[in-house]
Amino acid sequence: MRKIFPILFNMLKNGINGTKPCADKDVIENCLLLSMLYIARNTKPNGRFVYRNSANPEKKYSDKYYSSLRHAGTLYAMYSCEKFLNNTAIQNKRYIASEYFLNNYVKRISDDMYGVVSKPFEEAPVLLATSGGTGLGLIALSNLLPKNKVRLSTLKKMGNFLIFMQDSNGDFWPSYEFGTKQKSQLHSARYYPGEACLGLLYLYENDKDENWLETAKKGLLRLAEIGSHKSFDDMKFDHWGILAIQKLLSLPDTGLTTAQKNYLSVYVEKNANFAMEKQNMNTQTADYGSFSLSKSLCGCATILEGLVAAYDCVYSNVVKTRLLYSIKAGVEFLAEYQVKSGNFEGGIPANYKWDAVEAQNSDKEIRIDNVQHALSAWVTYKNLLSRL
Repeated sequence: MRKIFPILFNMLKNGINGTKPCADKDVIENCLLLSMLYIARNTKPNGRFVYRNSANPEKKYSDKYYSSLRHAGTLYAMYSCEKFLNNTAIQNKRYIASEYFLNNYVKRISDDMYGVVSKPFEEAPVLLATSGGTGLGLIALSNLLPKNKVRLSTLKKMGNFLIFMQDSNGDFWPSYEFGTKQKSQLHSARYYPGEACLGLLYLYENDKDENWLETAKKGLLRLAEIGSHKSFDDMKFDHWGILAIQKLLSLPDTGLTTAQKNYLSVYVEKNANFAMEKQNMNTQTADYGSFSLSKSLCGCATILEGLVAAYDCVYSNVVKTRLLYSIKAGVEFLAEYQVKSGNFEGGIPANYKWDAVEAQNSDKEIRIDNVQHALSAWVTYKNLLSRL
């Protein structure tokens, strides 16, 4: 474990309420604009995103492989530009991409349930609907209600599916197979419970049915319970879970007890400390600000999303201050290795060594979710700074 005492000393000697560390605002602004430009350029006229590009101009990818979850996540990042930056430059692209998502990935399961599907030959072994994808769908689509671009009945049927997918202990089944008409463990990911809960909370904001809130609360308290039994080194960082807890704690009249709020906060703090202990804070290295939890720039971005959200969930001023230094280093690391020119400017390749002579094509791959998560990290970071 890295010794943090010198770091904390430097942080605290200026006082908890002193000048807050922040990355260069012009640099972050440029990163935001380039990311938005990349997404705009890679939204096809029918609303499907160009899923993969490469910083190697000779490398070409098939358009067959695709991820409905990453499509929904990109819609979420696009809307965050409007919500937090008041920037509507890519709003029309978002509307087109949202319509494509609704028409192609939100599918009927029963008269009162819709799920977001992962398709065979695109990403899944069989046709299935996922709890995580449906949660992300609710996150991506709920903001369309005021514009009458989605029906509330559609969103409520997606919410019903998530309730159906939750066990009595609060866990969520990952998938529902259309062929067998059964819940399934296929195509699972550790992020699904957090995604499902966050989606339900977005739905609850628009439809005050207590079922949405109670299902989300049950799921997040279950995440915290599981986390409480894990040793520090056995933790798996869960940025979507932290984002969902941030959302839950921000809502009024949730019925959470003080003990439950503390329980959720402790879980978030444990996640945050775990990630920060795995961060390279050696300023003399090329990957200063990166995290050993992930070798990819996309992974770094997801961790930063979680750490930004964690700031609102933890109570300790010492942890909050440490978070600000960690996030600053991380967003600067991401900014350093964003593609800044050429056909794919604004892109986020897989590895920070993408421009090195020895880099492989796998290092140069630019997936749409790489850009989405980096954009989300920078947007929420800028919003956090505006509130300090």
